[in-house]
Amino acid sequence: MMETEQVPAVIAGPLADKPVRMDCPSCHQSVLSKVDYSSGTLTYLWCGGLFLCGCVLGCCLIPFCVDRLKDATHICPTCKRVLGVYKRL
Repeated sequence: MMETEQVPAVIAGPLADKPVRMDCPSCHQSVLSKVDYSSGTLTYLWCGGLFLCGCVLGCCLIPFCVDRLKDATHICPTCKRVLGVYKRL
C-alpha cells in the first residue's frame, strides 16, 4: 500500500473550531474547510470531572455531545483531504 505525503495547507488565519478559508495544497483551490468533530483530551477530562462531581447516571457523558469540547478536523470539501486539526488541549 502506497503512503500519501502530508503537505501543509496555506491558512489565511489560525485554525479554530469553525470552518476556515484556506488554500488546499492538494487541489490548489481556495476553499472554506468542512469541519468534522471528534472526542479529544478535553472531552475526556470534562467527562471524568463530571463523574467525580457526582454525575454518574449518564450526565457525565454530556461532553461527548458538545462540539465546543471536541477536537476539530478541517477537510477540503473538494478533494476530501485533511487540511489540519484543531486540538483543544
